[in-house]
Amino acid sequence: MSAEILSLKTGEQDSTESSRNSSEYDYDALLESVFNRLSVQLLQKVSLMLNNADSSLNAITEKEEEGLKSQCVELVQSLRVERGSIDNAFLTAINDKIDDEEKAQDNELSLIDDDEMEEMVAISSMYSNAMNLYGQEVNNLQARFEYLELSCNHKLSKKLLDPRHICEAFQTALKQLDLALELKLLMFKLFDIEVNSRLGEMYKSLNQLFINAGIMPEIVYQARNLDPDNAVDENKNQQDIDGISVRQAKYYDPQNNKAENFIPRSNDEISYFISQFMNGFTTATGEGIPDSFSMIPTDKDNHNCYSRKELMTSLSKLQSKFINSKKAFDKIGAEQIKRAIIADMGSRNGGAVTKKVHTLDERSIDFVGMMFSAITKDESISSVINNLLMRLQIPVIKVAMLDESLFSNEQHPARETLDLISQAGKGITAKENEVYNQLNNIVNGILQKYNIDIASFERAADALHKLIKSEQEMAAENERTEQREIIRQHARNVVLTEMRYLTSNKKLPKNVQPLILKHYPTMMCKRYIKHGKESSEWLLSVMLLKLLMKCLQPVNTKQQWTMLKHNYQPLIEAVNDELYETQQDRAEIDAQISALKQTFLKMLDEYGFKLVETSKSAQQPTNSMPYVEEQNITAANEEFATGEHDKETARIKEQARIARDKISRLPSSLHPGVWFEIFNGEDKPVRRLKLSVVLTEVARLIFVDCHGVKVIEKDAGDFANELANQRSKPIADHSTFEHALGAVIHKLAA
Repeated sequence: MSAEILSLKTGEQDSTESSRNSSEYDYDALLESVFNRLSVQLLQKVSLMLNNADSSLNAITEKEEEGLKSQCVELVQSLRVERGSIDNAFLTAINDKIDDEEKAQDNELSLIDDDEMEEMVAISSMYSNAMNLYGQEVNNLQARFEYLELSCNHKLSKKLLDPRHICEAFQTALKQLDLALELKLLMFKLFDIEVNSRLGEMYKSLNQLFINAGIMPEIVYQARNLDPDNAVDENKNQQDIDGISVRQAKYYDPQNNKAENFIPRSNDEISYFISQFMNGFTTATGEGIPDSFSMIPTDKDNHNCYSRKELMTSLSKLQSKFINSKKAFDKIGAEQIKRAIIADMGSRNGGAVTKKVHTLDERSIDFVGMMFSAITKDESISSVINNLLMRLQIPVIKVAMLDESLFSNEQHPARETLDLISQAGKGITAKENEVYNQLNNIVNGILQKYNIDIASFERAADALHKLIKSEQEMAAENERTEQREIIRQHARNVVLTEMRYLTSNKKLPKNVQPLILKHYPTMMCKRYIKHGKESSEWLLSVMLLKLLMKCLQPVNTKQQWTMLKHNYQPLIEAVNDELYETQQDRAEIDAQISALKQTFLKMLDEYGFKLVETSKSAQQPTNSMPYVEEQNITAANEEFATGEHDKETARIKEQARIARDKISRLPSSLHPGVWFEIFNGEDKPVRRLKLSVVLTEVARLIFVDCHGVKVIEKDAGDFANELANQRSKPIADHSTFEHALGAVIHKLAA
């Protein structure tokens, strides 16, 4: 059963539409909702601009002359005095109906003075800026208005929604002040920065109202082909205007898809919704909704309720009991806190309870209680960190009573503290952890020192930022070390696999074994790490090793002897150059290259006498190219046609195919840096670990802990199965406070 939101004052989003006849679509209610939201959000932004006018104007005029700065001081004073009249004039101008026919230009020309021209240019500039930033949303809104106008056969004032009209309304509001042109243009600039350029979300939310009501859920703009040789059929059912045609891509009956309740989505909507609710302008009823949400505050509450000061004293006393407490707090909710408050109040009055908690104070307790209940269900937070957060429930209740900006200011120290504790403890699953101890000390500091001064949360947020930065730097260094070792070990395994493949069924003279089995693999490891397996550098090293192994085999035929004679010298030079690039011991390399050369010469001498009688016509032509040349790379790739080699090649290809198949089963959102709850065996608790490295060639995943230390390595196929069976699962990366706040608002408004 969803909650039902009831409006008690004007300006509130009307959510009683569900009681109306579903067979009759109420366009008037939709339009009223649209214009109400337009007025409320514009007035909020203008009010915020005027509140911050002092600092904003100082920033704008920082490099201007002193004369203008002194005028700005007087301007700010005038804004404070005329604040109310400016707000009223702006709101009146916004809601003035516009009749296009009455606004039509007269046939006679009228003279415009220079000041008016400057203001017109400023208005046009602001309008152009608005359309550049969110013109698509404006066009979509106007298209939906046109559609609605055709549906209800009423002439609608769609110009009210135009950014130009909003700018002109502010121009009208400024007439409450007798300002020089220079100061007017300065105010236009301020309006452009603080209001006009920030209306994109508002237009998006207005469009959403139409979408929720089933009015043109999707709009597609099509460019018209203006080429006369390819003219579009004039009888086409779409209406083309100025090269653009507008059509409704999908249509469904608005009577069957009408939105009955309003769920706030943008920050402004959430702020307005909570402000109205916390101040008693709206109520909510439904399953799981506290009684205080349905109670309407009255004047009598000011006489028979505990004062805010008395309530703060009781909350502070209860708060002190949470210091260094080892009990679980996930079961402590708003009802237990309210009972503890009443008990404390009674104990201070001889056991007699003569008053009650004010409706709005009780509502604050219940609202924050629902948020912390949502936090206990947030699977992105481990149980030990959840218990730390729950100990801050009473301090946050006190903040909610004293500072309404807790729910609208994303940088509020209290909500930032909750988010940072969750972030710092993302990988912590046990109390036996140094980071946990520091987090516990920070929480205790808030419980000990927080009364009504927000400075305790500010200090906590600063300490958390420092802790997180320190831990991230240390973990990053550890992780880099682990990654280097993991990659080195993987490279070693790749090279060993390649070496086994290339040297299987081959004979290797003893005096060149250090070169083939030590120096050359070292060079291949560095090539793999630096360039990868698909690089030309890696392929060249493999080709050289193949040719080297082929040349080192016993010479039994004239063809082998001839091949060795023509290729050993360039082969030695190529191997020498390759090894020199790896910065190994030059003297040792020289010794090994010399041994290789002596081996080749000995092979030629030992088997040369068998070929002395060979006919010269059978010898290789003098212009034949050595194998090591680029033209003969393909020849160097030839292998002995043995069954073992075929099996090894097939095995390697099959391993690569299996690895690709395993990797393809992983979700696309999986990448290094994502945190997971990792299945660690049937009889072991899950671990909260971060994915550090993905070894695609062997389909292996490496996970590290919050300190950057390698903990576990998993096969990609096994991990894909664990994710599918929810034995392992990703940890959501979101704001703890916003997630909990969203859960409460959705329960109230959905």
